[in-house]
Amino acid sequence: MPHDEMRLDIAARRLSLDPRSPAFYHDPSVAYARILAESPVVFWEELGVWCFFAHDDVHRLLRDRRFGREILHVATREQLGWPEPPVHTRDFDAIDAHSLLEREPPVHTRLRALINRAFVSRRVEALRPGIEALAHALVDAFPDEPFDVLAAYATPIPVRVIARLLGVPEAMAPALLDWSHRMVAMYGVRRTRAVEEDANAAAADFARFIRETVAARRRAPGDDLLSVLIAAEEQGDRLSEDELVSTAILLLNAGHEATVHALGNAVHALLTHGVDMVS
Repeated sequence: MPHDEMRLDIAARRLSLDPRSPAFYHDPSVAYARILAESPVVFWEELGVWCFFAHDDVHRLLRDRRFGREILHVATREQLGWPEPPVHTRDFDAIDAHSLLEREPPVHTRLRALINRAFVSRRVEALRPGIEALAHALVDAFPDEPFDVLAAYATPIPVRVIARLLGVPEAMAPALLDWSHRMVAMYGVRRTRAVEEDANAAAADFARFIRETVAARRRAPGDDLLSVLIAAEEQGDRLSEDELVSTAILLLNAGHEATVHALGNAVHALLTHGVDMVS
């Protein structure tokens, strides 16, 4: 991307760069390389946060227990100058409040111990034949003319596998994807009031569906992940209903998005550099 689209004040450690710029979005590596070389710690004005680009700095931050996802256990919203949570994102925030990604020990430790009981190696390994069959079926259905590999291959695999994991019909995949896409829009750079309200509506619908499914599994347990999570116990403790809902939604939102982009990037690397370079 042209350097004139980015303003980097090394002395003040200030960066001005529109993350929505088509040139930056298409290939951010050029900008990142310059920032890393000239000022690896900067305040990114458009994002409103300090950013660290050097590996050693990031490594130290991630290992420093003074930093984490939560802060309200050591300071109030008033002390931090934070407003009260908005009413129009209440359903979305309720899911985030019990998410494994948002909690610190000891709550995170407790949740992880319970959830891990559902992901024993034999259960994960049992998924292999089904995933392989699905992958082959999708490849066999590729058209002869040019097509979008994300839509034809990378997107269907994780959402259909996660639907199987949760024990819900694969026909629900379009609805699961719709809820997921609308919710994760909250983490994008184009977040507006309309995006927030839409994400909240999606969160409410998704949570309602999971609660209905959990109720059905309580009446008639199966061998699906939700049934296992309902039964999971660690030292007499179990997941609450809210924690079950958040965990199921996190499984789709985090597992689906990451897998789609990982597959897309892998195919791009293969087409760009060849098998020998990638391997």
